[in-house]
Amino acid sequence: MSWLYAPRLSALGFSLRTTIAALVALAIALWMELGQPQWAPMTVWIVAQGTLGESLSKARWRVAGTLGGIVSAIALAAAFPQAPWLFFPALAVWIGLCTALGTLVHNFRSYAFVLTAYTCSIVSLSAQAQPDQVFSIAMARGSYILLGVICGTVADMACRSNVPGKARAAIRSQLQQIVLEAANASRDILLEHGTPESDLHNIFSLSLSLSDRIEFSAIEVGRTKGIVDYARATLGLASRLMSRALGMRSRLSAVPQRSERTQTLLQDSAGILDRLRVDIDDADTLQTLRQDVLALIGRCQANIEQTVSLPPAESDSGIVFNDRILLQGLQLTLTELQHLLGCLASDPSENPSAESYRLARPRNWYAAIHNGLRSCAAVLMAAYVWEVTAWPDGPLFITFVSVVCARFASFSNTLLASSAFFSGAVWATLAAVVPVFLVMPVTASYAMLCLTISVPMLIGGLATRAPALASRAASFSNFFPYLIGLDNHSRINETEWFNTVFALLSGLGFGVLVFRYVFPFQLTRFYRNFRLDLLSDLRLIGKNRRWMTEAVWVGQIVLGMEQLIAHTKSVQARSNDRWLHAAFSMMTVGRNLLQLQAYRAQIGLPENARAILARLCESFASASAGPETLELQSREALESLAVMENAETSRNTRLLLSSVTGCLIIISTELGHRNEIMEAS
Repeated sequence: MSWLYAPRLSALGFSLRTTIAALVALAIALWMELGQPQWAPMTVWIVAQGTLGESLSKARWRVAGTLGGIVSAIALAAAFPQAPWLFFPALAVWIGLCTALGTLVHNFRSYAFVLTAYTCSIVSLSAQAQPDQVFSIAMARGSYILLGVICGTVADMACRSNVPGKARAAIRSQLQQIVLEAANASRDILLEHGTPESDLHNIFSLSLSLSDRIEFSAIEVGRTKGIVDYARATLGLASRLMSRALGMRSRLSAVPQRSERTQTLLQDSAGILDRLRVDIDDADTLQTLRQDVLALIGRCQANIEQTVSLPPAESDSGIVFNDRILLQGLQLTLTELQHLLGCLASDPSENPSAESYRLARPRNWYAAIHNGLRSCAAVLMAAYVWEVTAWPDGPLFITFVSVVCARFASFSNTLLASSAFFSGAVWATLAAVVPVFLVMPVTASYAMLCLTISVPMLIGGLATRAPALASRAASFSNFFPYLIGLDNHSRINETEWFNTVFALLSGLGFGVLVFRYVFPFQLTRFYRNFRLDLLSDLRLIGKNRRWMTEAVWVGQIVLGMEQLIAHTKSVQARSNDRWLHAAFSMMTVGRNLLQLQAYRAQIGLPENARAILARLCESFASASAGPETLELQSREALESLAVMENAETSRNTRLLLSSVTGCLIIISTELGHRNEIMEAS
């Protein structure tokens, strides 16, 4: 309970300013004699976020979503007046479409689509008894939202100082965090220490999450967008460094025998990564570290060229070949580290807008279709309940069903998120008892009302900033103003209040049941679909589809791992580790296959080597080739190219063939391990 009796200063400030903004919005709504003034403070709490960038972004997209919902509600009411058996299917299809589109995008753009869905439901169902008043109801709805957005945004902006400076400091801190975590994991790999698969996943996941949040930082820093470009590039390069480190793990596993000189280079590289913890905070020491990394890259290059320049009798040695393979991989890893540190230091010589530096968040069409169908089915079922029961509060029931099914469809764990939302609404119901039954019946004083409702609002705001309670507290803060049932000309009576509460909790609970029983998450189905998606994408890499880049490939796997962990983090830890290891193995295979495709396009590659790689890529592109076949063909290609590399006299061609051989060693090594994704389910 420390969040309540000893809150952080930032949490207390958030709670205070949001509560004041909500009460001001409520006062203005009452002064304007709006019909449902409680929507104004609800909007203030909905758009309130931890940072100004998040608040402004959510406010902007909430206005956009509200406008879209208003227009669609007027269109539906006009198209199907007094025709429920046409209106409800149309409404269900529209909500399903908006939910599906919201799944395909992220951040608050997704929120705008789902807001369009349930705003349409709120406005059109509010007008079901008087469809000729739909325009007036829509304008009133827009007024509540706009008033709440303005009050919340003004309060947020007025209570913050030096926003650009703090945003730059926050960006710097977040970048240092991800760079240090990637460097520590890479160091452990170079030293051949065991690294838990979950820790590796956390680094990729954190990179993707911070990349999403950079959008909000861009709003806060204003015109200095160069900082944001370098930040995005740094996050992408942290992910690339981890990908290279995973490749080094395969190289070290495949070629355990190496010379003392190569082992020294590996240890020196691990030492450089270890120094980051001390040198990352100071610009001068960071610059010195970058110079040392360059020196290490030069040592790697010199040793690689020495292995090529040895006399034939010595160059045939397996140790020499192993050294060359390891050193080329180490050089690539250090090169990624050099670019990473350059972007972290905002070096003008780096190109932060390079497409290869950016992370990608692929669209999940499978989830979009399921979420759209689920929302459509939920609205139809709720409408059927109202139609057969003639429940007076049926429109309110349908409204909250659409709110839950649209709002939480894009969450990783929909059942957990919707259940927390329902729990928060229950707490809001209990908190509303005091003002509704004890205060409002005996006084019409707005000051007394503010005194009564400000305490639950403050507590809800503090709980919102506590990570363990954030989901429930957000629901509590949203619904508490709604359940007070304020109006200028009347007071809510007990019967009306209980009917409203029953409709609210029934709608939210029905939404939870929909997530549990309509297209629910099933672990076996997830494993099957995840496996099929990755195998399909791997075939696309074999076919050399240009849009299947390394960023898309890595992003697809990271998003799948996020969904797996979100549903199973409390159980089956051993099974999760196996699947994470298999996913990282697939990531490594696909990334090196992409590299082979790039080598195939190089002019200096001999034609017979190009033909060998073409046949191997055709095998990966075939749906009939199993893991044993792919491993066998990879090893055959490796043996052929190793012989070709050893007989090659041109130094540049030999180095290129060595690079190709290194990729084949990684691919064949990973395919040689038991992989639950590659094997048939």
